[in-house]
Order: sequence, then structure tokens, then C-alpha cells
Amino acid sequence: MARILVTGAAGFIGSHIAEQLLARGDQVVVLDDLSNGRREHVPAGSVFVEGDVRSAADIDRAFGALGGPIDAVCHLAGQASTFRSFDEPSWDMEVNGVGTARMLEGARRNGVGVFVFASSMTAYGPPPGLPVTEDMRCGPISFYGVTKWAAEQAVVLSARPESMGLRAVAFRMFNVYGERQSLTNPYQGVLGIFLGNVLRDEPIRIFGDGEQSRDFVYAGDVARAWIQAIDGSPEGATVLNLGTGTRTSINELWRASVAACGQDPDAWPVSYEDGRPGDQRHMVADISRASDVLGWAPEVTLEDGMARTVAWARTDEGATR
Repeated sequence: MARILVTGAAGFIGSHIAEQLLARGDQVVVLDDLSNGRREHVPAGSVFVEGDVRSAADIDRAFGALGGPIDAVCHLAGQASTFRSFDEPSWDMEVNGVGTARMLEGARRNGVGVFVFASSMTAYGPPPGLPVTEDMRCGPISFYGVTKWAAEQAVVLSARPESMGLRAVAFRMFNVYGERQSLTNPYQGVLGIFLGNVLRDEPIRIFGDGEQSRDFVYAGDVARAWIQAIDGSPEGATVLNLGTGTRTSINELWRASVAACGQDPDAWPVSYEDGRPGDQRHMVADISRASDVLGWAPEVTLEDGMARTVAWARTDEGATR
């Protein structure tokens, strides 16, 4: 049994990770300021500390909440919107950059050996080819991508023996979807946005022509990768893509979303608007390194994962707010 600190576990992906850790018998402390997450998403059995990852005092409260040393940190708390980062770049840099640095300082103060970080596919910027491999040069084109890439590099640096000597993993996550994804936040999770639109009987808005494409990976599969990284990642720093290797266009996605909710895509109102800054045209992950390093592979198809997400969304009060 390990003691794990998960930041951002009142939110979407973090709550799945905390849930799977608890299910296998680990002790879990959650640090979250509830700015994006919901208290009811924090899994039962975990210890909840309401606090900010930019606050050393809040971080130390979380490290001490289980009454013993923390074995690993899963750091997911942060600003998570490419498009919002253009509105408030300083806030984006503070939360994602300073917040990550403060968590690394907390890990050093408390003798943590493993640090797993939520990086992003936005760190790549427009890739020179597809699928995207971890060896490709990063050239982010959004403030969000810049802060994620910079924070990732700080995590990688922390693994050097002359720095902190952590066993560090940074996951460049592609488009994660699933239960507990926001159905109301217009800045996050395109699948959640589409499902919320349909369940509230709203028209769907597409930014661009809809032919841009993404790699959609189910949150439960992502959480498995994080747990495998805690247990079995190599010494030093490791950067890994998390996706499926399958590309889906936004037009294909909105039509599938409408159909999954039991509606007719041909009859659903859809509008197309100008594209937004920082949007990558096409992205799909090469996940062979995650397979080689962790023995990980996605198990849930987009069709199955979407059905699970719709079933959850129909029961969630947030869908109609």
C-alpha cells in the first residue's frame, strides 16, 4: 500500500486516477482549490485538502494529511484551456508554471521519490508529420502549450541527480474524454461540450471547418497509465504520449455525439465559425513508447467510451445547468 498525493482530483482526469488508486488499496490525499473541479468528484475514502498549488503552506498541509511520508505525487492541477490562455496568459503561466515548480519544491522538502506530471499534446505545436512521436521538436503556438512545455521541462530537470533525483514521468496527453468531464465549460473538452449541447437541446458550434482532427483517449485508460508509471517507470525522466493512435475529425465527433444521445445528426443545428488561435490542425499520437516503457495500451474504443460518457452525462445535474 502506497501513499499518493493527487492534485486536481476534484476535477476530471485526477478523479479517475484517485479512484483507481483507492480501488487497489492505496491511501490517497487530494489537493484541489475547486476552481474547476467539484467536491462530489473527490472519491470517497480519500483525504481532501482544499488548497492552491501555488501556496507552499497548502502544499505542506497536503503532504502531511495522511500522517506519514508520501511515496508519489500525481500533479494534474492547473489551467487547462488552450483558448482561455490567450485571454489571461499571466494567470496561465502562474498556475501551470509556478504551481508546478511549487509542487516540485514540496516534493523535495518531503522526500518524495516519484513525480508524475500532466503535460499536453499542445507542447508540440503543429507537428512536422503524423503520428506524433516524443522525439519531435516542440514548438507550442498557445500560451497554454508554452506553460505545459516549460513545466514539463522543469519536471524532467528535477530527475537529474544534481537536481532532485526524482523518478519523473511527464505524460503528453492527447484529447482525454469520459465521465466527469465538464459539460458546461466552453473552454474544455470538446466531447463534453458537444454532449452538453445535445442534452440541453442547444445548437452545436464548430470553430473552423470541422475537418481538423484529434486523438481521443478514454479517461479510464489514461488513469491506468498513470498508475503503471507510479509502479514501473524507469529511473530518471521519461516523457510519454497518451493517446490511441486513431484520428477522428471534429465533424465525425459531433455527429457521433448527437447519435450517441439518440438524436438525428442530419436534423441537428450546427454552425461554423472562424477558427481560434492556438488550434492545431491535425494531431494523433504514436503510443509505441508508452507500450515499450510501461506495457500500456488503450482498451476502450471511442464508441464504447462515448456510450459510457453519455450514460453518465444523463445522470449528471451539471449537464443541464
